[in-house]
Amino acid sequence: MSNRLKFYREQMAAFEGTVDPQKSIDSGYYVPEPRKSSSSQIARIALRPSAKHLLIGGIGAGKTTQLLIACDQLNDIENISAHYIDVSLHTDISKISINTLMVITGLLLLELAKEYSDEKIKEYQDLIQKEAYGYSEYIKEKSFIEQLRDPLGLGLPHEFLNRPTQRWVGHQGILTKEKSNSIQDELKQAIRHLNDVVRSSYGEIIILFDGLDRLDDASRFNDLIKNDVQNISLAGIGVVLIGPLLTLYSQYRDIIEPAVNHTAYQSCFDVENDPESHSFFKNILNVRSQKDFIDQSALLSLIKYSGGVLRDLINLTQASIEEAYISDEENLKQAHVESATDSFGRAKLLGVSDQDLKVLKQVANTGKFVPRTDEEVRLLVTGRILEYQYPVKRFAVHPTLQPLL
Repeated sequence: MSNRLKFYREQMAAFEGTVDPQKSIDSGYYVPEPRKSSSSQIARIALRPSAKHLLIGGIGAGKTTQLLIACDQLNDIENISAHYIDVSLHTDISKISINTLMVITGLLLLELAKEYSDEKIKEYQDLIQKEAYGYSEYIKEKSFIEQLRDPLGLGLPHEFLNRPTQRWVGHQGILTKEKSNSIQDELKQAIRHLNDVVRSSYGEIIILFDGLDRLDDASRFNDLIKNDVQNISLAGIGVVLIGPLLTLYSQYRDIIEPAVNHTAYQSCFDVENDPESHSFFKNILNVRSQKDFIDQSALLSLIKYSGGVLRDLINLTQASIEEAYISDEENLKQAHVESATDSFGRAKLLGVSDQDLKVLKQVANTGKFVPRTDEEVRLLVTGRILEYQYPVKRFAVHPTLQPLL
């Protein structure tokens, strides 16, 4: 293998957008955010360990990283045991229903309580595992002939009429099938009892749920807040969860926000108007890349075209590295960024309707945007239109789309 190929492979790996954020942190790629980060806001749950905190933001805004950092910070505090859980690893997010977060919490507590020998724990273990994964059983039924009660008057033997039949019946669990049943009292009691048991060894339990930002149904998320999150908190367990951006623009916002103790918002970084955000993105590129590999003009272009979206910065940089490699260059230059940006922008335009295009052009020309319809909110959720909170609240079309418009 040539040294050049090895070098470029290393650079590509450093900007792998699909890698587990925890691996990026462990690799030393984490750069603290400017100002007050979402992780520091989440960490306030230490004051009220059974509180409910919500973190909302667009896809790729860095919410998972902040959740992981907050989890580490909480675990550094005496008498607190924080646990990060990616809900998407347990169930299909698109079909999630009430009770899902409850049974996931129950499974975590069972793992923590496995060293205890308690008949009640064994009873609750059976309940939670059945609720989570389902179960099968044989059920006895009366014979078909007995159900007819010998309507033909054949005078069949009594023993034959009473002979039971058996049928194998499968019951699917909450994590394996979309269900809409209400919260079961037994499940609430199980979680409360298990938490009381493990608290003596682990301290206050706090669970950080990731993955729910991919849920595109605000009503389902509202149900989870009202049922699962509420009941987990009432059992004495703290809850931090990531929510979908569309929640802010749905009819459920006025229901969801009062139902939690604190809401934090992870917005895009305004690299155009905020010098600290610009420096933050520059530091990310410098930490991950070899010294002098990225030309200064290319570095500035990467920051600009990222739009202040962390995942877009990583993905766009990797695409630019690939362009540099196939161009037989030793450095990443602005031309490579421009080529990658064009492809990136064209991919973002796929599926855009004529009405969407009209809205994008209007925002690009005026900077004004009031998301009202589902289609307009979708432009925000998909990152075609970006929202900034600091230094001033504003909306902008993603920079990779600007040249194409």
